Amino acid sequence: MRSRADIAAAHFDGDGDGPAVFDDAELRTDFIRFRISPRQARVMDPQHLLVLDCVERALEDAGIRPQDLAGSQTGVFVGMSESDSVLTIDPDEVADSNRSYLGIGNSRGAAAGRISYTYDLRGPSWQVDTTCSSGLVALRHGITALATGEVDLALVVATHLVRSSFGMMVREATGALSPTGRCRAFDAKADGFTVGEGVVVVVLAPEKAGARSLGQVHCAVNHDGRTAGLTVPSLDAQRDVVERALRMSGLASADVDYVEAHGTGTPLGDPIEIGALAAAYHTAERTTPLFVGSNKPRFGHLEAASGLLSLVIAMETLQRGRPPRTNASGQPSETIPWAEYNILPTIGDFAGPDSIDSVGISAFGLSGTNAHAIITRPR
Repeated sequence: MRSRADIAAAHFDGDGDGPAVFDDAELRTDFIRFRISPRQARVMDPQHLLVLDCVERALEDAGIRPQDLAGSQTGVFVGMSESDSVLTIDPDEVADSNRSYLGIGNSRGAAAGRISYTYDLRGPSWQVDTTCSSGLVALRHGITALATGEVDLALVVATHLVRSSFGMMVREATGALSPTGRCRAFDAKADGFTVGEGVVVVVLAPEKAGARSLGQVHCAVNHDGRTAGLTVPSLDAQRDVVERALRMSGLASADVDYVEAHGTGTPLGDPIEIGALAAAYHTAERTTPLFVGSNKPRFGHLEAASGLLSLVIAMETLQRGRPPRTNASGQPSETIPWAEYNILPTIGDFAGPDSIDSVGISAFGLSGTNAHAIITRPR
Protein backbone atom coordinates (compact mmCIF):
# COMPACT_ATOMS: atom_id res chain seq x y z
CA MET A 1 0.00 0.00 0.00
CA ARG A 2 1.38 3.38 -0.98
CA SER A 3 1.52 6.15 1.60
CA ARG A 4 -0.72 9.20 1.29
CA ALA A 5 2.34 11.24 0.34
CA ASP A 6 3.08 8.80 -2.48
CA ILE A 7 -0.50 8.96 -3.75
CA ALA A 8 -0.40 12.76 -3.85
CA ALA A 9 3.05 12.94 -5.41
CA ALA A 10 2.15 10.48 -8.14
CA HIS A 11 -0.22 13.03 -9.65
CA PHE A 12 1.65 16.29 -9.12
CA ASP A 13 4.79 17.46 -10.86
CA GLY A 14 6.24 19.34 -7.87
CA ASP A 15 5.99 22.84 -9.41
CA GLY A 16 4.31 24.97 -6.74
CA ASP A 17 2.53 24.10 -3.52
CA GLY A 18 0.67 21.09 -4.89
CA PRO A 19 -2.94 19.98 -4.49
CA ALA A 20 -4.75 20.18 -1.17
CA VAL A 21 -4.43 16.84 0.63
CA PHE A 22 -4.68 15.79 4.26
CA ASP A 23 -1.55 14.46 5.92
CA ASP A 24 -1.80 11.48 8.25
CA ALA A 25 -1.66 13.65 11.37
CA GLU A 26 -4.71 15.66 10.26
CA LEU A 27 -6.70 12.45 9.92
CA ARG A 28 -6.18 11.69 13.61
CA THR A 29 -8.59 14.36 14.82
CA ASP A 30 -9.25 14.38 18.56
CA PHE A 31 -12.15 11.91 18.67
CA ILE A 32 -12.58 11.93 22.45
CA ARG A 33 -14.10 15.42 22.45
CA PHE A 34 -16.79 14.14 20.08
CA ARG A 35 -17.62 11.24 22.42
CA ILE A 36 -16.25 8.65 20.02
CA SER A 37 -14.45 5.72 21.60
CA PRO A 38 -10.94 4.66 20.52
CA ARG A 39 -12.39 1.36 19.28
CA GLN A 40 -14.80 3.21 16.99
CA ALA A 41 -12.21 5.70 15.77
CA ARG A 42 -9.79 2.92 14.89
CA VAL A 43 -12.04 1.51 12.15
CA MET A 44 -14.15 4.48 11.05
CA ASP A 45 -13.80 6.70 7.99
CA PRO A 46 -11.75 9.76 9.12
CA GLN A 47 -14.18 11.97 7.21
CA HIS A 48 -16.73 11.45 10.01
CA LEU A 49 -14.27 13.07 12.42
CA LEU A 50 -13.12 15.75 10.00
CA VAL A 51 -16.64 17.01 9.33
CA LEU A 52 -17.36 17.22 13.07
CA ASP A 53 -14.23 19.27 13.60
CA CYS A 54 -15.03 21.61 10.69
CA VAL A 55 -18.68 22.03 11.73
CA GLU A 56 -17.52 23.18 15.15
CA ARG A 57 -15.09 25.67 13.60
CA ALA A 58 -17.71 26.99 11.17
CA LEU A 59 -20.24 27.56 13.95
CA GLU A 60 -17.67 29.38 16.05
CA ASP A 61 -16.72 31.51 13.04
CA ALA A 62 -20.42 32.38 12.65
CA GLY A 63 -20.59 33.43 16.30
CA ILE A 64 -22.72 30.43 17.32
CA ARG A 65 -21.91 28.23 20.30
CA PRO A 66 -22.52 24.61 19.25
CA GLN A 67 -24.13 23.76 22.59
CA ASP A 68 -26.75 26.48 22.02
CA LEU A 69 -28.15 24.51 19.07
CA ALA A 70 -29.13 21.46 21.14
CA GLY A 71 -32.75 20.56 20.45
CA SER A 72 -33.06 23.11 17.63
CA GLN A 73 -34.53 22.72 14.14
CA THR A 74 -31.08 22.78 12.56
CA GLY A 75 -30.73 20.83 9.33
CA VAL A 76 -27.61 18.97 8.21
CA PHE A 77 -26.94 18.41 4.51
CA VAL A 78 -23.72 16.59 3.63
CA GLY A 79 -22.27 16.21 0.14
CA MET A 80 -20.07 13.11 0.14
CA SER A 81 -19.37 10.64 -2.65
CA GLU A 82 -16.14 8.92 -1.61
CA SER A 83 -15.67 6.55 1.32
CA ASP A 84 -12.86 4.13 0.55
CA SER A 85 -11.24 4.02 4.00
CA VAL A 86 -12.67 0.57 4.60
CA LEU A 87 -10.49 -0.69 1.73
CA THR A 88 -7.40 0.14 3.80
CA ILE A 89 -8.51 -2.09 6.69
CA ASP A 90 -7.40 -5.71 6.96
CA PRO A 91 -10.37 -7.58 8.49
CA ASP A 92 -8.01 -10.12 10.04
CA GLU A 93 -6.38 -7.35 12.04
CA VAL A 94 -9.66 -5.97 13.41
CA ALA A 95 -10.61 -7.28 16.82
CA ASP A 96 -14.00 -8.97 17.03
CA SER A 97 -15.17 -6.27 19.45
CA ASN A 98 -14.43 -3.57 16.85
CA ARG A 99 -16.08 -5.19 13.83
CA SER A 100 -19.54 -4.00 14.78
CA TYR A 101 -18.34 -0.43 14.17
CA LEU A 102 -17.12 -1.10 10.63
CA GLY A 103 -20.53 -0.68 9.00
CA ILE A 104 -21.80 2.52 10.60
CA GLY A 105 -18.28 3.91 10.85
CA ASN A 106 -17.82 3.74 7.08
CA SER A 107 -21.35 4.61 5.98
CA ARG A 108 -21.58 7.83 4.00
CA GLY A 109 -25.13 8.33 5.22
CA ALA A 110 -23.97 8.16 8.83
CA ALA A 111 -21.71 11.20 8.37
CA ALA A 112 -24.73 13.52 8.45
CA GLY A 113 -26.43 11.62 11.25
CA ARG A 114 -23.28 11.75 13.36
CA ILE A 115 -23.27 15.56 13.18
CA SER A 116 -26.92 15.75 14.26
CA TYR A 117 -26.33 13.19 17.01
CA THR A 118 -23.23 14.93 18.37
CA TYR A 119 -24.87 18.35 18.66
CA ASP A 120 -28.45 17.12 19.34
CA LEU A 121 -29.85 18.74 16.20
CA ARG A 122 -33.50 17.90 15.44
CA GLY A 123 -33.90 19.09 11.84
CA PRO A 124 -33.59 16.95 8.68
CA SER A 125 -30.23 15.25 8.28
CA TRP A 126 -29.03 13.44 5.19
CA GLN A 127 -26.15 12.77 2.83
CA VAL A 128 -26.15 13.70 -0.87
CA ASP A 129 -24.17 11.92 -3.57
CA THR A 130 -24.27 13.33 -7.09
CA THR A 131 -20.50 12.85 -7.46
CA CYS A 132 -18.72 16.14 -8.21
CA SER A 133 -21.83 18.32 -7.77
CA SER A 134 -22.68 16.87 -4.33
CA GLY A 135 -21.68 19.98 -2.37
CA LEU A 136 -23.81 22.39 -4.39
CA VAL A 137 -26.76 19.98 -4.42
CA ALA A 138 -26.48 19.80 -0.62
CA LEU A 139 -26.47 23.61 -0.66
CA ARG A 140 -29.69 23.59 -2.67
CA HIS A 141 -31.32 21.34 -0.06
CA GLY A 142 -30.21 23.70 2.70
CA ILE A 143 -31.55 26.77 0.90
CA THR A 144 -34.89 25.07 0.24
CA ALA A 145 -35.27 23.90 3.84
CA LEU A 146 -34.70 27.46 5.07
CA ALA A 147 -37.07 28.97 2.52
CA THR A 148 -39.92 26.62 3.48
CA GLY A 149 -39.39 27.11 7.20
CA GLU A 150 -38.48 23.47 7.69
CA VAL A 151 -35.30 24.54 9.50
CA ASP A 152 -34.15 27.60 11.40
CA LEU A 153 -30.49 27.02 10.51
CA ALA A 154 -28.78 24.83 7.92
CA LEU A 155 -25.32 23.29 8.08
CA VAL A 156 -24.13 22.52 4.55
CA VAL A 157 -21.11 20.24 4.53
CA ALA A 158 -19.01 18.72 1.75
CA THR A 159 -16.07 16.38 2.11
CA HIS A 160 -13.62 14.48 -0.06
CA LEU A 161 -10.86 12.11 0.98
CA VAL A 162 -9.11 9.36 -1.00
CA ARG A 163 -7.30 6.83 1.18
CA SER A 164 -6.75 3.79 -1.02
CA SER A 165 -4.60 3.03 -4.03
CA PHE A 166 -7.74 1.51 -5.54
CA GLY A 167 -9.40 4.93 -5.40
CA MET A 168 -6.59 6.45 -7.44
CA MET A 169 -6.59 3.52 -9.85
CA VAL A 170 -10.28 4.09 -10.60
CA ARG A 171 -9.60 7.74 -11.38
CA GLU A 172 -6.67 6.88 -13.60
CA ALA A 173 -8.92 4.55 -15.58
CA THR A 174 -11.24 7.44 -16.52
CA GLY A 175 -8.44 9.18 -18.42
CA ALA A 176 -9.36 12.48 -16.76
CA LEU A 177 -6.26 12.74 -14.54
CA SER A 178 -3.48 14.95 -15.85
CA PRO A 179 -0.56 12.81 -17.08
CA THR A 180 1.74 15.76 -16.40
CA GLY A 181 0.49 16.07 -12.82
CA ARG A 182 -0.78 19.63 -13.16
CA CYS A 183 -4.30 20.94 -13.69
CA ARG A 184 -4.29 23.83 -16.16
CA ALA A 185 -7.95 24.72 -16.50
CA PHE A 186 -8.78 26.76 -19.63
CA ASP A 187 -5.11 26.74 -20.62
CA ALA A 188 -3.56 25.76 -23.96
CA LYS A 189 -1.70 22.95 -22.15
CA ALA A 190 -4.71 21.63 -20.23
CA ASP A 191 -4.66 17.83 -20.02
CA GLY A 192 -6.85 16.94 -17.03
CA PHE A 193 -6.91 17.42 -13.29
CA THR A 194 -5.15 16.34 -10.12
CA VAL A 195 -6.93 15.04 -7.03
CA GLY A 196 -7.39 17.27 -3.99
CA GLU A 197 -8.93 16.65 -0.57
CA GLY A 198 -10.78 18.79 1.90
CA VAL A 199 -13.83 19.52 4.02
CA VAL A 200 -15.97 22.64 3.59
CA VAL A 201 -18.77 23.78 5.91
CA VAL A 202 -21.13 26.69 5.30
CA VAL A 203 -23.69 27.95 7.84
CA LEU A 204 -26.94 29.17 6.27
CA ALA A 205 -29.44 31.31 8.15
CA PRO A 206 -32.46 33.43 7.19
CA GLU A 207 -31.58 37.01 6.34
CA LYS A 208 -32.10 39.29 9.33
CA ALA A 209 -31.64 43.03 9.65
CA GLY A 210 -28.35 43.88 11.34
CA ALA A 211 -27.05 40.31 11.29
CA ARG A 212 -23.62 39.50 9.86
CA SER A 213 -23.89 38.17 6.32
CA LEU A 214 -21.43 37.16 3.63
CA GLY A 215 -24.03 37.24 0.88
CA GLN A 216 -27.38 36.02 -0.44
CA VAL A 217 -27.24 32.75 -2.36
CA HIS A 218 -29.54 30.95 -4.81
CA CYS A 219 -28.94 27.56 -6.41
CA ALA A 220 -30.47 25.58 -9.28
CA VAL A 221 -30.05 21.88 -10.10
CA ASN A 222 -30.85 19.81 -13.21
CA HIS A 223 -29.65 16.77 -15.16
CA ASP A 224 -28.15 16.28 -18.61
CA GLY A 225 -30.78 13.74 -19.57
CA ARG A 226 -29.78 11.40 -22.38
CA THR A 227 -26.48 12.36 -24.02
CA ALA A 228 -23.91 10.43 -26.04
CA GLY A 229 -23.03 8.64 -22.80
CA LEU A 230 -23.83 8.79 -19.08
CA THR A 231 -20.67 10.77 -18.33
CA VAL A 232 -20.78 13.00 -21.45
CA PRO A 233 -21.71 16.60 -20.50
CA SER A 234 -24.50 18.57 -22.19
CA LEU A 235 -24.02 22.21 -23.20
CA ASP A 236 -27.79 22.73 -23.33
CA ALA A 237 -28.31 21.36 -19.81
CA GLN A 238 -25.47 23.46 -18.42
CA ARG A 239 -26.91 26.57 -20.05
CA ASP A 240 -30.35 25.72 -18.66
CA VAL A 241 -29.17 25.33 -15.06
CA VAL A 242 -27.38 28.70 -15.21
CA GLU A 243 -30.49 30.38 -16.60
CA ARG A 244 -32.58 28.82 -13.83
CA ALA A 245 -30.21 30.15 -11.18
CA LEU A 246 -30.38 33.61 -12.75
CA ARG A 247 -34.18 33.59 -12.61
CA MET A 248 -34.10 32.49 -8.97
CA SER A 249 -31.72 35.31 -8.07
CA GLY A 250 -33.73 37.98 -9.90
CA LEU A 251 -30.54 39.22 -11.57
CA ALA A 252 -29.93 40.08 -15.20
CA SER A 253 -27.19 38.11 -16.94
CA ALA A 254 -24.98 41.21 -17.10
CA ASP A 255 -25.15 41.60 -13.30
CA VAL A 256 -22.83 38.63 -12.72
CA ASP A 257 -19.20 39.73 -12.93
CA TYR A 258 -17.30 36.49 -12.34
CA VAL A 259 -17.94 32.74 -12.47
CA GLU A 260 -16.12 30.15 -10.39
CA ALA A 261 -16.42 27.45 -13.01
CA HIS A 262 -16.26 23.68 -12.72
CA GLY A 263 -13.11 23.94 -14.87
CA THR A 264 -11.40 20.56 -14.56
CA GLY A 265 -8.92 21.19 -17.36
CA THR A 266 -10.20 18.40 -19.60
CA PRO A 267 -10.16 18.89 -23.40
CA LEU A 268 -13.85 17.90 -23.63
CA GLY A 269 -15.32 19.53 -20.55
CA ASP A 270 -13.79 23.02 -20.56
CA PRO A 271 -14.96 24.11 -24.06
CA ILE A 272 -18.49 22.83 -23.38
CA GLU A 273 -18.67 24.68 -20.07
CA ILE A 274 -17.43 27.98 -21.50
CA GLY A 275 -19.86 27.67 -24.42
CA ALA A 276 -22.73 27.14 -21.98
CA LEU A 277 -21.70 30.15 -19.89
CA ALA A 278 -21.48 32.31 -23.02
CA ALA A 279 -25.01 31.31 -24.03
CA ALA A 280 -26.59 31.64 -20.58
CA TYR A 281 -24.94 34.91 -19.62
CA HIS A 282 -25.28 36.41 -23.13
CA THR A 283 -21.66 37.44 -22.87
CA ALA A 284 -21.33 38.58 -26.50
CA GLU A 285 -23.91 41.29 -25.79
CA ARG A 286 -22.24 42.59 -22.64
CA THR A 287 -20.34 45.87 -22.49
CA THR A 288 -17.79 44.29 -20.14
CA PRO A 289 -16.36 40.76 -20.31
CA LEU A 290 -17.36 37.95 -17.99
CA PHE A 291 -14.38 36.72 -15.98
CA VAL A 292 -14.09 32.97 -15.46
CA GLY A 293 -11.78 30.97 -13.19
CA SER A 294 -11.43 27.60 -11.48
CA ASN A 295 -10.01 26.43 -8.15
CA LYS A 296 -8.75 23.08 -9.50
CA PRO A 297 -5.25 24.32 -10.46
CA ARG A 298 -4.74 25.67 -6.93
CA PHE A 299 -6.39 23.01 -4.78
CA GLY A 300 -6.75 19.98 -7.01
CA HIS A 301 -10.20 18.57 -7.72
CA LEU A 302 -12.05 18.17 -4.43
CA GLU A 303 -14.80 16.33 -6.31
CA ALA A 304 -17.83 16.21 -3.96
CA ALA A 305 -16.48 19.23 -2.05
CA SER A 306 -15.35 21.24 -5.08
CA GLY A 307 -18.59 23.20 -5.54
CA LEU A 308 -18.79 24.26 -1.90
CA LEU A 309 -15.12 25.27 -2.04
CA SER A 310 -16.06 27.45 -5.02
CA LEU A 311 -18.79 29.06 -2.90
CA VAL A 312 -16.25 29.98 -0.21
CA ILE A 313 -13.93 31.41 -2.87
CA ALA A 314 -16.88 33.36 -4.30
CA MET A 315 -17.60 34.89 -0.88
CA GLU A 316 -13.96 35.91 -0.58
CA THR A 317 -14.09 37.34 -4.10
CA LEU A 318 -17.05 39.54 -3.13
CA GLN A 319 -15.12 40.82 -0.12
CA ARG A 320 -11.91 41.50 -2.06
CA GLY A 321 -13.62 42.86 -5.17
CA ARG A 322 -11.27 40.96 -7.46
CA PRO A 323 -11.37 37.41 -8.86
CA PRO A 324 -8.56 35.03 -7.88
CA ARG A 325 -6.02 33.87 -10.42
CA THR A 326 -6.62 30.41 -11.89
CA ASN A 327 -3.14 29.79 -13.28
CA ALA A 328 -0.06 31.84 -12.43
CA SER A 329 1.14 31.61 -16.03
CA GLY A 330 0.14 30.16 -19.36
CA GLN A 331 -1.93 30.95 -22.42
CA PRO A 332 -5.71 30.60 -22.83
CA SER A 333 -6.82 27.54 -24.77
CA GLU A 334 -7.02 28.13 -28.51
CA THR A 335 -9.94 25.70 -28.82
CA ILE A 336 -12.21 28.18 -27.00
CA PRO A 337 -13.20 31.39 -28.89
CA TRP A 338 -12.65 33.74 -25.95
CA ALA A 339 -12.87 36.98 -27.93
CA GLU A 340 -16.07 35.92 -29.69
CA TYR A 341 -17.64 34.96 -26.36
CA ASN A 342 -16.38 38.12 -24.61
CA ILE A 343 -15.10 35.97 -21.75
CA LEU A 344 -11.72 36.35 -20.03
CA PRO A 345 -10.09 33.47 -18.13
CA THR A 346 -8.16 34.51 -15.03
CA ILE A 347 -4.83 33.20 -16.30
CA GLY A 348 -1.51 34.95 -15.65
CA ASP A 349 -1.64 38.73 -15.33
CA PHE A 350 -5.12 39.96 -16.16
CA ALA A 351 -6.93 43.26 -15.71
CA GLY A 352 -9.87 42.42 -13.48
CA PRO A 353 -13.17 44.29 -13.14
CA ASP A 354 -13.40 47.47 -11.08
CA SER A 355 -15.70 45.76 -8.59
CA ILE A 356 -17.60 42.51 -8.14
CA ASP A 357 -21.15 42.39 -6.81
CA SER A 358 -22.31 38.93 -7.93
CA VAL A 359 -20.53 35.63 -8.58
CA GLY A 360 -21.74 32.46 -10.30
CA ILE A 361 -20.60 29.00 -9.21
CA SER A 362 -20.79 25.78 -11.23
CA ALA A 363 -20.38 22.12 -10.32
CA PHE A 364 -21.15 19.24 -12.64
CA GLY A 365 -21.45 15.63 -11.52
CA LEU A 366 -20.00 12.75 -13.49
CA SER A 367 -23.43 11.13 -13.42
CA GLY A 368 -25.01 14.13 -15.17
CA THR A 369 -26.37 16.19 -12.26
CA ASN A 370 -25.52 19.87 -12.75
CA ALA A 371 -25.71 22.70 -10.22
CA HIS A 372 -25.19 26.45 -10.53
CA ALA A 373 -25.35 28.90 -7.64
CA ILE A 374 -25.26 32.69 -7.63
CA ILE A 375 -24.15 34.68 -4.60
CA THR A 376 -24.61 38.43 -4.33
CA ARG A 377 -22.99 41.00 -2.09
CA PRO A 378 -24.90 41.59 1.18
CA ARG A 379 -27.27 44.52 1.00
